[in-house]
Amino acid sequence: MRRDALENRKRIEDCACQLFAEEGVENVSMNQISKTLGIGMATLYRNFEDKQALCYQLIQNDFSELFKDMHTILEDNKRNKEEKLEVLLVRFLNFKNTHKDLLRCVEGNKKRVSFKQQPAYKELFNIFYEVLKNDEDLTWNTFKTDMFLNSLTTNMYQFQLEERGLTDVQLKQYLLRMFK
Repeated sequence: MRRDALENRKRIEDCACQLFAEEGVENVSMNQISKTLGIGMATLYRNFEDKQALCYQLIQNDFSELFKDMHTILEDNKRNKEEKLEVLLVRFLNFKNTHKDLLRCVEGNKKRVSFKQQPAYKELFNIFYEVLKNDEDLTWNTFKTDMFLNSLTTNMYQFQLEERGLTDVQLKQYLLRMFK
């Protein structure tokens, strides 16, 4: 990518971060970002095909850090699988809390590729699969991991907190009880 294109992309990301922080992710449109920057919509869409792609890019570095931490947990020989699952779950819930609005955008947009087809989901699947598998039946282990991650989608997570009144601690306890 050319230097000016990289600078444009960085300006878009910075502007989006600022607008999202001030007004909330749901309340900011691609048009608003374009107008704030004084660039055309074509320039904006040349860099990010939609708001979901922009949000995904904004949390990409944090995903990398999350996965690094999670792999360190997986490699810890002092913990058994159940302990690893608990620590991984706590780390992931903290990540979800920090990035809930961006994740809701990334997971919720139906126009483009599903979040479940993104590299970040595939990495989460692989990490949790390692601690959830307990059987030679690959189909069962895959199903179990899919159901675990499905229970942690941003919409379901927010529903459990806001509508069901669960705390993160309760949610963690219930998931551990269900998936051990």
